Amino acid sequence: MGYRTDSESQSTEGIREERFTIESGSNVAIAVPSSPATDAERPGQAAPTAGAVRTAGAVRTAGTVREERNGLIDGPIAPTLWRLAIPLAFGFIINGVYAWINMYFVSRLGDTAIAAIGFSDQINMTVFTIGSGFCIGTGIIVARRIGEGRSRQASAIATQAFSFMALYATAAAAILYVAIPHVLVLLQLRGEMLELTRAYQLTILFGLPANLLTFQANASIRSTGNTMFPMMVAITCAIVNALLDPVLIFGLLGMPKLGVQGAAIATTTAQWVGVVIATAALYSGRLNFRLHRPTVRFNRDVITSIFRLGVPSSLQSLSVSMARVILISVVNLFGTAAVAAYTIGLRVDVLVMMPVFATAIAIETLVSQNIGARRFDRVHAFRITARRHLLLVVAATGLLIYLFAGSLADIFTNDPRVAALTVRYLHIAVPGYLLFVIGQTATRALSGAGHSLRSLGITAAVLWFLQIPLAYLLARYTTLGETGIFIGITVSYLLFASISTYAVRGSRWMMKTV
Repeated sequence: MGYRTDSESQSTEGIREERFTIESGSNVAIAVPSSPATDAERPGQAAPTAGAVRTAGAVRTAGTVREERNGLIDGPIAPTLWRLAIPLAFGFIINGVYAWINMYFVSRLGDTAIAAIGFSDQINMTVFTIGSGFCIGTGIIVARRIGEGRSRQASAIATQAFSFMALYATAAAAILYVAIPHVLVLLQLRGEMLELTRAYQLTILFGLPANLLTFQANASIRSTGNTMFPMMVAITCAIVNALLDPVLIFGLLGMPKLGVQGAAIATTTAQWVGVVIATAALYSGRLNFRLHRPTVRFNRDVITSIFRLGVPSSLQSLSVSMARVILISVVNLFGTAAVAAYTIGLRVDVLVMMPVFATAIAIETLVSQNIGARRFDRVHAFRITARRHLLLVVAATGLLIYLFAGSLADIFTNDPRVAALTVRYLHIAVPGYLLFVIGQTATRALSGAGHSLRSLGITAAVLWFLQIPLAYLLARYTTLGETGIFIGITVSYLLFASISTYAVRGSRWMMKTV
């Protein structure tokens, strides 16, 4: 999908409507604040030279996005990779700490409260991933346009996507608020577990629009090579959450004691703080990327192209989330202690995988921009370098977790059975971390090249045809019990690593047009 700028622009009350036409023939109108600099960019006139470009009262260097692009397609491999990945990793770690803070305070309410948060987290991840694929699709296309040197078209696409996400997220939250109580009953929740999960889940839905819009904003920002700003937003949200959690959960400073619902209110408040910061920065022009005036005049080809790339990514994440929901339902067959242990183990998993997820997003951006710039040699180099470095990091982290699994379990529970099951889970999970690194770096490279559907196929096949059946069979039809679930998860990552590595052999996978 490509863009060209038509020869016509309309200006009304300081707002210039610039029309970008897709190569298929349709066009998209984006309202751009008029200024002497932007007017000079109209077809038939000289483009602005190096120097400052005035946008909405702010001075922005004309070459900022171009400089970011050149760094990603010409810079040394390892430093360029980690310049993107390290801030992302810190941002992910902060998000992981964010979840740990909730878990730490909620764990003081008992094992049932921990289990309720565990169920709710899996539902929330499922709900979030339905919309997050659209953000991922936006990021891939925006990064490809920047790699091609067409930053104005990238801004137009990001504007359409952000406006669409605002409407989508609000509608989704409203529908889910009505549906969630029925979903919890279908998941066989009863008694106190049902009440706690419902209280937490219905409250957290008020933050869904903020959560998705922040992710949408950050996806566009990261596509330019700026990963510092999303990290700062994550830090700010984590601080707000950490301050509010004890106050609202335990009723400090004269506030009512709200228990698990207090944790949900703290998280929701932090999410809205994050989206206000991200949105204000994007529209103000203070970053190296700027959105134009919000619009409800959506271009079908733009939105369709984003969905074409984003839906498979969303379905891929959704398949993971749904698999987790099913697995935790199987774990629930063995009692509350097993669910609590599995939930604690997942918290540790997430923290370990933060550098992996961060580097995978960096790979996606780097692959997309370098394919756009026709630098195919660098695409392979980025993936191989990321895999090698991540294996070293995760191996070291996994060893520490294996050795200190008992101490980690004791942070969250005083129940000996929960602690013992948590240790067992972590000991079995550690080898799977290394296999997951190999698979994740390969599938994210595929997604960055535009092969989101292929990446989806690999992930879904492993989860639904191996991980879930194997975990269930080992748990129900052997003497392993809940340990069989843990073994099934780790064994499935071996197939994930093998298939993913095979999919990125050669160079043909890099030739897809997006």
